[in-house]
Amino acid sequence: MSLFIGLGTNLGDKKQNLAQAEIHLQAHFKLISKSQTYSSPAIDYLDQPDFHNQVIEFELPDLSPNEVMKILLKVENDMGRQRHIPKGPRIIDLDLLFFGAQTFKSSLVEIPHPRSFERSFVILPLMELPGFTLIKNRFSFPQNFSNFSRPL
Repeated sequence: MSLFIGLGTNLGDKKQNLAQAEIHLQAHFKLISKSQTYSSPAIDYLDQPDFHNQVIEFELPDLSPNEVMKILLKVENDMGRQRHIPKGPRIIDLDLLFFGAQTFKSSLVEIPHPRSFERSFVILPLMELPGFTLIKNRFSFPQNFSNFSRPL
């Protein structure tokens, strides 16, 4: 089983932001694979630049989902994430998408990520990863989306 983390950025050097986030994450988790980078327009809060998104698959760590989420929040903070506008522009956004085939809900994190199934910029890159074959049997994934994303 695998840990799937979604990365997004729409400020500064987007390519560098994704690369830097990956370096931070690999300090905590063992890399299995990563998707291509996708470009997508903002959703929810529309007055902001387009995003670059990616999904990275890691070996499932010997940590709880809450512990993993605390690491993701620390990486965001270390990279300078500011939370001035809800769903607004960000240097980095890290989402805990899937934790193996588990479902989990706490005050800190919900797995699967509650909006994953609505987002082409999550599902399309996720489908590129080897671990997708295991989770696609556990969860139902859409074929069509109301938003658009494309590989760079």
